[in-house]
Amino acid sequence: MPTHDRADPNQSPPGPGLLARLDPVLLRRAAAALVRRPGEYGDLFLEEVRHAEISRHRGRSGPAVLGGWAGVAARRIEVGGDVRHCSTAGLDPETIGALPRRLRGDAAVGPARPTGSSSRTPPCEPRHLDGLALYLEEVEEGVVRALGGVNGIDLSLRAEVRSQRVAIATSEGEVSEELRDWSAFTVGLAMTGRRGDSPIEATWAGGARDSERLRALHPPAEVAARLAEALREADSAASPPSGETAVILGPGAGGILFHEACGHALEGDRALRDRSALAALLGEEVGPKELTLVDDPTLDGLPGSRRFDDEGWPAARTVLIDAGRVAGLLLDRATALRAGTAPTGSARRESYRDLPLPRMTNTFVTEGTRDPGEILAAVQRGVYVEELGAGRVDTATADLTFRVRRGSLVAGGRKVAPLQACAVSGNGLRALAGVRMIGADLRFDPGAGECGKEGQRARAAVGQPTILLEGLTVRPA
Repeated sequence: MPTHDRADPNQSPPGPGLLARLDPVLLRRAAAALVRRPGEYGDLFLEEVRHAEISRHRGRSGPAVLGGWAGVAARRIEVGGDVRHCSTAGLDPETIGALPRRLRGDAAVGPARPTGSSSRTPPCEPRHLDGLALYLEEVEEGVVRALGGVNGIDLSLRAEVRSQRVAIATSEGEVSEELRDWSAFTVGLAMTGRRGDSPIEATWAGGARDSERLRALHPPAEVAARLAEALREADSAASPPSGETAVILGPGAGGILFHEACGHALEGDRALRDRSALAALLGEEVGPKELTLVDDPTLDGLPGSRRFDDEGWPAARTVLIDAGRVAGLLLDRATALRAGTAPTGSARRESYRDLPLPRMTNTFVTEGTRDPGEILAAVQRGVYVEELGAGRVDTATADLTFRVRRGSLVAGGRKVAPLQACAVSGNGLRALAGVRMIGADLRFDPGAGECGKEGQRARAAVGQPTILLEGLTVRPA
């Protein structure tokens, strides 16, 4: 298994943090004043975000787009489970101190979207933008070299940096602060194929916690080579098979299938509302003993990593499927209260204006023992999935469909041709039962992934080793 350090629980964010500008005593008092009777829980969620986006198209850089916001939310979970929530822009101490009174007069409110920018939020540091701009230029130069020019090719590049400071004060007297930075890029290529019909396309995206690490994890020359290879494969791709067939999910981004089919089904809000076919089998065997699925926000350097969740609960590793058996749920405080147990540190929200939801962070299938070459050699006819794209899963029925962005036809135990666009579909429970071999080559996705839930977006990682599945159907897209 690749090594990922655990996030340092004693790490403090560099620079002037929120708790250096706001009195922690004020925050503790305001959080304590949110509750009215024993058994209730309240918290303040303070957030300051700076973000910037830059782009290049046809050899030219576009203007940098800068933005950000700052604000605070107050929330109370009442004894019966009802939730009251209010939020306000800015981080003015007097406004924060008045939030308990405002909450007492407000009805429960649902999540709202952040609007506009806060003039009090300073822009991203220039060094972040300079580093990303240079990175995009070098990727573009590498693509031009790899393809021998850009005649007939449309090349678009985009990069962004997002710096988020959060501080959380709870009615239980806890105050925590954390800096969560992330940089990401996307490169897209399109050109007319040799058949002269619709254009062929290739994309590559990646992310890291800063521009320096982004360059180290995704060297410009390597990104360019991957894009050029993907274009060549797409231009010579063969028609996919149709019908039920063996499917090999390659290491890394193939983990999106388990994220969607298993992870969402084991989030507490869905599980406790009878919207999950998988959660209904808690404690039962759904796959082979070699299959273990984990959600772990404590791994350092991944997009879902953090020291605590958005309710201030310490981040922790949660085993969702243990040796083939459904073993756990992802719980925030509200769903843990309904389940009569402790939270798992899984509360996440897109911004201070959104209510927290139980969400995944870094979700992956742990390593097995098989050599990847042995897995490929075992398939006489099937499909090897290099990269999965957008998908849809009904957690209540476990039915699923995913687009295959890149794949290969497998015959006689080897890859024989790249495939045109296709899709895999089936039932998640049947797919789990159809896991036949698990490799010893765990890899995570490149780091640009986001997860959507109830209108909220959140950075998340997926990972897996090479896995052989039976019971899925392949069809042209």
